[in-house]
Amino acid sequence: MTTALRFVSGSWGQTAQAAAGVVCGKGFVQGIVTYTVMDDLSVNPMSSISSIALLNAFAVKDLGALQEKTVQLGYKEGLAILRASLQSKTVLTDVFLAKTQLPGRA
Repeated sequence: MTTALRFVSGSWGQTAQAAAGVVCGKGFVQGIVTYTVMDDLSVNPMSSISSIALLNAFAVKDLGALQEKTVQLGYKEGLAILRASLQSKTVLTDVFLAKTQLPGRA
């Protein structure tokens, strides 16, 4: 909290990107890439090999038992994720599945 920051006014353009040190085409995201976000909020690029390795790691035998869930992420959910990330290792389950009845949970 002792470092001075320079304020850049105006729209987000070349000047703001240069001031922020952003170089187009460099960084964590390279082009159009799909990522997998795990329950502990770890992020990895999604690929066929990583998906198969993930299924093996969780010992999934019946692919029909898997379900896909689309969630809406807004301000309220963002705060819930932040709160859960400080209290749990199963953040996404706690935030997005706690509202529905899970098998084996009371």
